[in-house]
Amino acid sequence: MWFVFALAVSWFNALYYVGNQNSRLKPTLYIIYRGFITAVFVLPALFFASPDFQWQFFAIVIVQGLAISFVDLRYFHAFQKFGAETVCSIKPLTVLLTFGLWLVIKPYMWAYYLSSPGRSIIIIGSIVAIVYAIFKYRAHPVGLRCFTQVLPLLILSSVIDTSNKVVMEYANGHLLKASLWRVFITGCIIGLVNLYVAKGHNVKFKEIIKWKNIRKGLYIILLALSMITVNFSLYYAANPAYTSAVIYTSVIWIMIINYVQKLLGKKKNYKRIAKKWIFTLLIATIILIVSTN
Repeated sequence: MWFVFALAVSWFNALYYVGNQNSRLKPTLYIIYRGFITAVFVLPALFFASPDFQWQFFAIVIVQGLAISFVDLRYFHAFQKFGAETVCSIKPLTVLLTFGLWLVIKPYMWAYYLSSPGRSIIIIGSIVAIVYAIFKYRAHPVGLRCFTQVLPLLILSSVIDTSNKVVMEYANGHLLKASLWRVFITGCIIGLVNLYVAKGHNVKFKEIIKWKNIRKGLYIILLALSMITVNFSLYYAANPAYTSAVIYTSVIWIMIINYVQKLLGKKKNYKRIAKKWIFTLLIATIILIVSTN
């Protein structure tokens, strides 16, 4: 069950990344809309979803909102400094970090893996293969300076991914309601933090509320759908790293979408993924899904 939702997230992410790729939205407006558009999108549903969760749910979600704001801003600066491809080339490490972190948080999982060492080796091998395939997909060499500066962000991203699974333990079994409220709360926090940051870049309020600009950022709704769906996958997965690994199949969807755009006459110069790494990614993902079910 978890992998169905994970694959759906990978599809939403692919569409979101392509939307980001094709959008002419200013970066300063993007970081504001990245929060507010997701919050406004789920707002109508909240009138039918009472927030009857434990206080720990709200505490974790608020911290998540602040952490995501920090990570997004630091990644934004890293992209400018080192280039998006260089930074993205090491982001798959969060999968391995998340796998290890979950074993620390839930020590009983050691018994689960040790009880079936053969299957556990296959699971870990599949995750490593997925990460390696993504590494090879990125052609740009990873600089040591970039790695040392981005590593803290990878660790924090892993903590955020892990906390997404933990927070659902305090949702009293209401997955959809909890997911909607999480998107709304984190969206508001991210939007407000980035709005404050944007003031330093002389972004005018009139520019923020202009429909012409908002329309360019409507693809961010896909991020909200991704954030809702991922919680279902994380809830059913034994380890949040499984979900994170499968979500990386989004690179294949992106390749297909870009290819279709090219057939439709839209000129694109993005690099194609070598077939052997597509094959590695697909096989590793299939083995991971089969071995964990």
